[in-house]
Amino acid sequence: MRKRRNKPNQTGRNPTSRFARLDHRLLNSPAYRALSVAARALLVELTMLDNGENNGSLYLSIRDAAGRLGMADLTAVRSAFDELQELGFVEMTEDASFHIKAAEKSRARCWRLTWLAGPGRKGPSMAFMEHQPQPGTKAHKRMERGMRALKAYRKDRDSGRMPVLDSDTLD
Repeated sequence: MRKRRNKPNQTGRNPTSRFARLDHRLLNSPAYRALSVAARALLVELTMLDNGENNGSLYLSIRDAAGRLGMADLTAVRSAFDELQELGFVEMTEDASFHIKAAEKSRARCWRLTWLAGPGRKGPSMAFMEHQPQPGTKAHKRMERGMRALKAYRKDRDSGRMPVLDSDTLD
């Protein structure tokens, strides 16, 4: 049987080609700079679950997240979820329910991305813009290093001194 090519639909969109949207306001925020690498990767995985209409109904368990991230340590994945919640990137809309054995009810936790609008909401809450880690923590040190690196990058960019352009290896 011949494999069907990805053809655009009537609106000109390809139904199988999607992207995960991460806004620069999110990526440049102090809260994002405070996230661990695992939490950043988990944020991308949660963003991949969003199809534009299901924010607030993103089901992902700790075990499934560990599989998607290629991690064996469930404690590290749980910590990544906690970081995302604490810094305001995600909100849990429904907790896990292991006591219900019916097939209609999901047992995984249900999440909402705060920088995207969801069903029944006028707009995104952007809660991460108001959060910063506690001073003296690893997350706070990560945030400070990340913000310094962004500041140095912007300064070099604005003055026209980019590391790639000033490199001797391009000659």
